[in-house]
Amino acid sequence: MSRLAERLSELRRYLGHLRRLRSRPVSAADLRGDLSLRNDVVHSLLMVAQMVIDVAGELSASHGLAFSDYRAAVENLRPVGFPDALVGRLARLPGFRNVVVRGYLRLDEEQVVRALEELEPVEEFVTLVARRLGE
Repeated sequence: MSRLAERLSELRRYLGHLRRLRSRPVSAADLRGDLSLRNDVVHSLLMVAQMVIDVAGELSASHGLAFSDYRAAVENLRPVGFPDALVGRLARLPGFRNVVVRGYLRLDEEQVVRALEELEPVEEFVTLVARRLGE
């Protein structure tokens, strides 16, 4: 199994976990009041963001496209053939990742809930990458 396929498999695993978490209503107050839930949701979203970035970086490199930061790696999905609207939505992930990694204390639980509710672009990304891999 290629590294790209491994990342895609792990990305699917985290998406499935997040779908199970969001099957019950999760509010910002829930995240503030339950540290285990907060850590679970935030960590899972962080892993999803990082894996999308990593897959975008691999696709960029395989097409000879340079990138200087995570956002540029995601933006490189456009010339690789991913839809503009999808890339625009995915391009927010590096910023979310950076807030989680560098500013965890300032993390806005409302933003976390919105991220949990907006997994569809990542799911579409997974589908498109899987097609490229012939899955």
